Amino acid sequence: IKEWGTRGSGRGQLDAPHALAMDSKGRLFVADRANNRLQIFDQNGTYLDEWHQFSRPSGVYIDKNDIIYVADSESNNSRKHGEWKRGIRIGSARDGKITAFIPDDNPNANEGSLAGTSGPEGVAADASGNVYGAEVGQRGVKKYIRK
Repeated sequence: IKEWGTRGSGRGQLDAPHALAMDSKGRLFVADRANNRLQIFDQNGTYLDEWHQFSRPSGVYIDKNDIIYVADSESNNSRKHGEWKRGIRIGSARDGKITAFIPDDNPNANEGSLAGTSGPEGVAADASGNVYGAEVGQRGVKKYIRK
């Protein structure tokens, strides 16, 4: 058994680690949600990199082709993350380039009971490229069909 990290915002530190995924190289991607980043470690806990382009990650999934799916259920103006939009960002776990975005489909997500979270918080995909989002605020699962 191994553990690493302390609470904070520095390299290798974590604040609200919310999801884990591994790529084909065995690198561990940690959704460090409160720090608005993905942190990448080797399996011994050595810090390798961090990516901010996936916004405020609540969920992360990496498929066998190293396509990464990152769910952001919290970005909004009230969290001082105003330019970011809630939704699922899809890209490459190899270089971090974002190739697609599925926006949160709730037009009133910043109001009422969904002001804290809306859209998918967990994410997965199937072999056909369909994406599944687990929605905490709405208490459901949504399937996004690849066209």
